[in-house]
Amino acid sequence: MSRWRGSWWCEISVTDRRCCRGNGPILAVYGFSSTGREFRLRSPLGDWVVVDVQTSDASNRSRQLFYVNAGFTLNAKWDWSRSTTARGREMPSVADCLWRTRFTSQCGDTSERWIVDSAATLTGVVDELEHVLHREIPALVRLLDRGHLQGIADQEVGLGYATWQVRAWLLAEAGRTGDLEALLQPLEDDDQDVEDEEDPVFQAMRRLASSRGEEGTGER
Repeated sequence: MSRWRGSWWCEISVTDRRCCRGNGPILAVYGFSSTGREFRLRSPLGDWVVVDVQTSDASNRSRQLFYVNAGFTLNAKWDWSRSTTARGREMPSVADCLWRTRFTSQCGDTSERWIVDSAATLTGVVDELEHVLHREIPALVRLLDRGHLQGIADQEVGLGYATWQVRAWLLAEAGRTGDLEALLQPLEDDDQDVEDEEDPVFQAMRRLASSRGEEGTGER
């Protein structure tokens, strides 16, 4: 078994819970560092891309099932999360990210799980995982380029359900209170669940925009 295969097998193995401490060789090429089963890349502005290997509860002695999850989050969103839902943590997990996805496998099933049930299957899974990472990771890394991120957010392509949040946090960081209100107000008007209490995420965005505007960093 190659060093790369052995490294990843340590990461996904249920029977051997001693996770590898070294970087995943493929992800290390793109600058990621690892902590257990989580791999992270941070931009100079503090934005994050996170990849993790999540063992499925359906695994047993004869079959190892796992997911490969990935996510992206902005520095401003992570700062807010650290003050609320993620207190005490210095680095985000995939669950903390604004935008999340899963890498699927032809060696898996329709539930996005990857499956290893023999040495022969392992060979195929590792080969495909290497291919999938090289295919998907460059696009994730590009999200750390603020110019690229702003472009796809403005065009509303590539970020799906997270588009409005990315746009809103970027506006808040820039102190563009007027543009932020123009984005948030229709969402509030359309939200039938919101009564008198303002959404805490909206509150955080508005506070940030106001503070940045007062500092003179926003558009006038």
